[in-house]
Amino acid sequence: MALLHIYDANDSNIVATASNRTVSGSRTLWGITNFNTEFISGLDSYVRAGRTFDRILFETHGSPGNIYFGGVSINSNWVSNSMANRYYERLCPAYTRVYFNGCNVASDATGWQFLTAFGGILLRTAGGETFGHTSLGLEIPVYSWLTGHVVHLAGDTRTIYFAPGGRVLENFEQSDI
Repeated sequence: MALLHIYDANDSNIVATASNRTVSGSRTLWGITNFNTEFISGLDSYVRAGRTFDRILFETHGSPGNIYFGGVSINSNWVSNSMANRYYERLCPAYTRVYFNGCNVASDATGWQFLTAFGGILLRTAGGETFGHTSLGLEIPVYSWLTGHVVHLAGDTRTIYFAPGGRVLENFEQSDI
């Protein structure tokens, strides 16, 4: 299996970080320019093609309980209403890690709701985890030997662990400092 790396192709800094990120194993790099026309149809096509992933990375801007593609905000209500009953759990047939690399996406109660909503849709088959940050990120402007991507130096990382069936096993918060 492989990494599905979904990023906001409307932001040149995010495009650069996505392009410069090194990963082990196979990666499908998917830049989204028009969320409303590309996201659901793209996921549906991956399901129809039988594609599977053990890691999914969303690289976007964020705010508490939201990620953004261009000007479109994605929150837990949108996930629950728009992604339900579309067989997206088939994308993740084994234990899968879903990472939201967007500032503050996991902050507040809405951050927990957001992580829970995505996990409930994607991780029903074999379980897994969703995680994101509660902090603003520091963008490293020079794509160098350091990291080439956004670094969260303060705040916490929140992780939700899911059992097969999509049941939440644990909410875990770890300080990043």
